[in-house]
Order: sequence, then C-alpha cells, then structure tokens
Amino acid sequence: MTISNKLSKFVLVCGLAAASVGTTSATAKGDFNRGMNPQACFLLSERGIDKLQLTEEQQTKLKAIFAEQKTQFEALRGDKDAMKAARAAHKEKMDVLLSTAKFDENAALELIKARQAKAQQFALLKMKSEHYIWQVLNTEQRESYQEIKKHLRKKGHKKGHHGNRGERKGERSEG
Repeated sequence: MTISNKLSKFVLVCGLAAASVGTTSATAKGDFNRGMNPQACFLLSERGIDKLQLTEEQQTKLKAIFAEQKTQFEALRGDKDAMKAARAAHKEKMDVLLSTAKFDENAALELIKARQAKAQQFALLKMKSEHYIWQVLNTEQRESYQEIKKHLRKKGHKKGHHGNRGERKGERSEG
C-alpha cells in the first residue's frame, strides 16, 4: 500500500468516526427533546439557561413543570390505539352525518362540541403550565423571556409555521 492509499483510508476512517459521533449526539439530543414542547426545549437548553440566567433551583422546578405537563398531556391523549380509535369514531360520525339526505345540525354541533372540549382541556393544561413557569421566573427573566418568545414567533412565521396546527405531514387544509 502506498502512503497516499494509507492516508486516504485514515482520512476515511476519521471521517466516519466523526460522523458517527455527531450522529450519536444528535440522536441523543433528539431523544431528550422527543415529546417536549418547544417552550420546554428552549427553557431547558443551555442557550435558554444562559440567556435567562436560570439558577439550578429554577431549572429543577421547570423540569418538574414540564414533566407534569407531559404526563397530563399523555393522559388526556390516551395511548396510540385510543387516539386512533377516537379519530376513527369521529370520522365514522362525520361520514354518517355527511351521507344523510338531510343535514342534521344538532349532530354536527355535538361533533364540534366534542372536539372543542378536548381542545379546551389541552389549552387549559398549557395555560396552567405557563402560569407555573411565570411563578418560577423573576421579573427580569420574565421580560427577557417575553422578548425571546416574540422573536421566536416572528422567526417561526417567516419560516411558514404560522399556527397551522391542524396540518400534519402529508395533510393540507382545503380552502
């Protein structure tokens, strides 16, 4: 083997090693952030901790708030099978409603109310968490956090993420 071949193999091995280390840390970070809301991801990140100058005690309290929020969200959602069954039941009710000769406004309102009730429960949990977070932060941190949130909302809007939560991968809203 020539020196050039040895050097090429060495560079290739080093490149693969570096790539695997990068992938491992990205995967680990992805696992940490999986299931967390963006607010939690920011506040518990090194960047959020530095920008808001969070103490260890505040970080511990925030972790507890987000852990409780996640538990409550999961309980409200149910497991994947329950979610799938609920969606199927809703779709079936919609299909029945749409296929009848005469539109049943009361049935439609019941479907809408059921969906809104669940959305209200999620909104209430989110607002409670926001309240608890607010109690953990001091006045200066609250002001900084408000500015950061404002900036992040603008940044998200520019990227095309402007609140179309009903749209999921592969789905588009009609209209």
